[in-house]
Amino acid sequence: MKKILLVLALTSLTACSTVKDYIPSFWDDNQAAAITNLQQATRHLDCTQPLAPQAQIISDRVEWLDIYSKSKKTNDVAKLTVTFDETLKEFTDRVKAGPVSPMYCDMKKKIFIQQADIIAAAVMGRF
Repeated sequence: MKKILLVLALTSLTACSTVKDYIPSFWDDNQAAAITNLQQATRHLDCTQPLAPQAQIISDRVEWLDIYSKSKKTNDVAKLTVTFDETLKEFTDRVKAGPVSPMYCDMKKKIFIQQADIIAAAVMGRF
């Protein structure tokens, strides 16, 4: 009987850690401000101007949000920044390789805006 209780207790403890991964984190003013800044930076991306400095601004903002989220252990937000960061890395690599067509830049801008809005919905929708 004691062995059954021990196994049940251990199973319960490990289940709590996996359940916690599905529960959204609580409201955070800093994350709300950071995602708003990221949304603004993506919307202000101007494909007619030099792209490297603009990409760096966006990169700095998503990096701040990622570092803060990981430090605070709000893994739900940190997971969302990974996708945005991958899209941004593709864009910055292309910018470093040479001239970028306006169509490519415009398409990436739309993707940045969409991904930032998804992160914002998650961050702003918390209680």
